[in-house]
Amino acid sequence: MRPIVVTEFVSLDGVVDSPGGGDHPHAGWTFKDVPFVAEAYAIKGREMETATALLLGRRSYDEFAPVWPSMEEFAAYNAMPKYVVSSTLQDPEWTNTEVLRSLDEVAALKETDGGEIHVHGSAT
Repeated sequence: MRPIVVTEFVSLDGVVDSPGGGDHPHAGWTFKDVPFVAEAYAIKGREMETATALLLGRRSYDEFAPVWPSMEEFAAYNAMPKYVVSSTLQDPEWTNTEVLRSLDEVAALKETDGGEIHVHGSAT
């Protein structure tokens, strides 16, 4: 069984919205208010190395898909399989993306061969 690993940017007071930017009143809080800590970035680097697939909700997919494919630091994520849980998404354009329509399909994905499936964003 493949593990699903959820990794989130969450403030101590529970803010998960717009860590890197956006319309939230505290947008960008992970980058503008927090000093660079090499050890924290090393943790995220090791995390990327263990991921073999991404599992996303529709809103996270809509945020990541237009941006991540052009970001060199996300080349590994761009190459790996991506799964989006959505009842409405048709023909995803991000390379290697498959739409899952139900939790039963997520459960079936967990039963396939392979390594860790990582969830980024997708707070709901």
